[in-house]
Amino acid sequence: MKNNLKRGYISILAVVTLSSIMLLMLTASFRYTLQNQETQKKTQIRVDYTNREQALLRAVLTEVPNSAMKNMMANSNTSSWSDQARWRWVFEYARNKADGEKALEKSHAEVLGINGHAISGNTGDGSQDHIKYSVSPVKNQPSNHWFYVNAGTNSTGNLLGSQYPETLQITNASVERLDRDRPIITMDKTYSDGTQFKVLPYPQIHFGYVTQGQNFLAKRNWWAFSIALGSQSEDVTGVATVRKNYVLSIYEVPAQLALGSSASATTALGKHQNGAAWDNINISGGVFATKASAVGSLSLDRLTARRGITLAENSSVGGVSQDQFTGDLPSREAYEAENDSFFPLASSSDSGLVAFLPITHGEGIFDDLTDTSDPNSASPTGWNYYSRPAMQTVMKLRVVDVISPTDQTPTAISFTYLSNGISKTDTFTRGSSWPEANSREGAKFPFHLETSPLGRQALAVYTGRLAAHLEDIGADSLEKNSSLMVNADYVNNINISKPNIPSLSTDISLILRDTKDFTPFPRGFSLVTPFRLYLANDVNIAARGEDDEGNPVYPPISLFAPEKRFGIRDEALNIDFKGQINHVGKKNSDSVFPMDLRSGIYEEVDTDKISADLHSITDLNQLPPINQMNWLVVIEQVD
Repeated sequence: MKNNLKRGYISILAVVTLSSIMLLMLTASFRYTLQNQETQKKTQIRVDYTNREQALLRAVLTEVPNSAMKNMMANSNTSSWSDQARWRWVFEYARNKADGEKALEKSHAEVLGINGHAISGNTGDGSQDHIKYSVSPVKNQPSNHWFYVNAGTNSTGNLLGSQYPETLQITNASVERLDRDRPIITMDKTYSDGTQFKVLPYPQIHFGYVTQGQNFLAKRNWWAFSIALGSQSEDVTGVATVRKNYVLSIYEVPAQLALGSSASATTALGKHQNGAAWDNINISGGVFATKASAVGSLSLDRLTARRGITLAENSSVGGVSQDQFTGDLPSREAYEAENDSFFPLASSSDSGLVAFLPITHGEGIFDDLTDTSDPNSASPTGWNYYSRPAMQTVMKLRVVDVISPTDQTPTAISFTYLSNGISKTDTFTRGSSWPEANSREGAKFPFHLETSPLGRQALAVYTGRLAAHLEDIGADSLEKNSSLMVNADYVNNINISKPNIPSLSTDISLILRDTKDFTPFPRGFSLVTPFRLYLANDVNIAARGEDDEGNPVYPPISLFAPEKRFGIRDEALNIDFKGQINHVGKKNSDSVFPMDLRSGIYEEVDTDKISADLHSITDLNQLPPINQMNWLVVIEQVD
């Protein structure tokens, strides 16, 4: 039978079919590769945006407290300051600082050999235009300018929702609106009951000023904003913008730890300067220092610092100590993986979006006569008043005249106090209106002149006589007159010298007497002075009640003085200290020894006679009228 089919027909069909299948497979593979590349590109751009966002937030974290401080300074409520203090410029400067419009910094590109003529394949690079396209308020509110954030005051909490923190109250509507335009810290912000501070849960951050999850005393100022990096590049990149909401908080934290030191020098913990160990020093609670060095056989609950921690071989913090073989500390990650708690040693750099700032003003905290005001500040609370305990005192005792420039013996003093809420001043002159100590009137008068065993002139303040004296002169009670500043008026009298720090033999001193019982002070008592302070008697040993566990509760007091001496005799006394110690440091000091408590007129440090029981403050009733302040700055994502 004859076959009429042409040769090769089946072969051609097979080849065409197979090649078509292979072409389809190749096309699918190519398409899949393109899709993978597109997915990888978008993923990389999202990672890039996330890194830029974190860099922006870190820069914002450092800029906001600086802007808040500037808004408390003189003339900050003027247009010339707006570029330094408004939220818009905080974010603009932070973006420039973080180099948030480029994936690779110019200096890094040069190191890698990438010059300016190279073509970047990152479509997310380039200008993001105005910061308003990246940062905006979570919800709209009335404001002074078109760029603003939501400030956590008054009704903002109702607007944003329950997932946001409790709002603070402020009666001044102008300041409320201004807070959305620039970060405002002021004592005019209070909680709904009118208090400055509240017991708050400590945020879940690695910086353990107190134990994470427990409570601390603070006031939380907060602002909410929304970030959507890359929104202006979305058409080019094809990457959908992810908007995230954040809360930036500035916690105002009054000093409340058992032991604190804001000195720039290293704070030595565990030993005295003479090398003796802290055998009779018991510390319950946390310790903070700018830079800390734990030496000897010291055991602490927690230790936090700003610039590093050194732990000696025999010391431990929260059960953490050096490895006996390697001498190294366990890593934070390993510790937290094995324990249901944060690492007990922490620096503020351990958490990327956390900063801790002690509010210090150097020796200015002891003086209330120089740079006293901040006129035309954006915040109702001036920086000098806020950062200097001396400025916050209500009663003022001042030396207003002396014998001569070479003899600073006081011949006249003035006493300022509140009467019906109005400040009044009485002046007392030696030989006329200033009662003699041995007179009937002098036995009730709270201020006298003394000569120390070394022949040094001193003012003596009898705190136990203040209540009766205020009542006799028609002043307000100790509820309002709860703090005292003692200074020499070197501004208005050229014969008076400014008190030296450290003090000289020509300076007068301050002797605090009649100090056993502070229960007449309902809010407690605070004293500030630039003079050397001698505590002549026992201090605050009369309890005003008991706590729930039957322990005695004493009135809260705070004593701010550059030099404190225990006793005024020529021999070392037994010093039994209970409470908290905060050290502000000295000039040109290599190390700080906060437990070197000096005794007597010869300034001895007899370590065998020093014992202390230091503990942290946990209740609002334990806060004295005036406190040293700290700022804890935290940025957290809300939703």
